[in-house]
Amino acid sequence: MIIDDDRSLSEMVKLNLECTNDFEVLVENQSLRAVNSARNFAPDLILLDYIMPGLDGGDVAKALKEDRHLSRVPVIMITALISNQEMDENGTSTRGGQLMLAKPIKFENLQRTIQTVLAQQDAA
Repeated sequence: MIIDDDRSLSEMVKLNLECTNDFEVLVENQSLRAVNSARNFAPDLILLDYIMPGLDGGDVAKALKEDRHLSRVPVIMITALISNQEMDENGTSTRGGQLMLAKPIKFENLQRTIQTVLAQQDAA
């Protein structure tokens, strides 16, 4: 699932992920509807934009963690607020235990990160 107010970016990411035939993706562009949409869709993983109108990504992530149906769903925060010094070779960083992926999104990094997170989730 993708929660991002940028419609064009979220649709592009959705199309790229679905073209692999490995993912079924729901896009939610309204942060205020994010938790309800996630509850209805029951995703295995959520890509969550950090800066959005209404509720920001931090607020949405907190609400997801507090929801008994969604608390175990891994969240990858996507943001342009990561500096080059904070990123690893996959364009990711961890802040306060939250995995973050740098914008602009490189599809190879995104796909690798998603596969890693889902594999860790399956192993848990």
